[in-house]
Amino acid sequence: MTADAPAAADDRFDQEGDWIARQFLSDADLRLTPEEYVARHAHEWGCFSYHLYPYRDPVLGTWVRRVGELLSTDGEVERCRAEFLTPAELAEVRRQEAEGF
Repeated sequence: MTADAPAAADDRFDQEGDWIARQFLSDADLRLTPEEYVARHAHEWGCFSYHLYPYRDPVLGTWVRRVGELLSTDGEVERCRAEFLTPAELAEVRRQEAEGF
């Protein structure tokens, strides 16, 4: 374990989320708005709890909390998809969802 890594699973929500989020979110992901990220990637998440952590980086924390809000609010994923995805991209997302991707 590095000095930047969380200490233990028992107190996971007491750890700062910066390190954890950066393990799964690329710089390219973070350049998208939370709404576009959700439109393009919501189907890839089985669950999302990163928004429950505190963040040292306020910009990252705000971005992650918004993603969590969008993912947990009825209708928001579909609203984001309608705004950001082309018909072909939406068809591909639907195909991946049907396959359980």
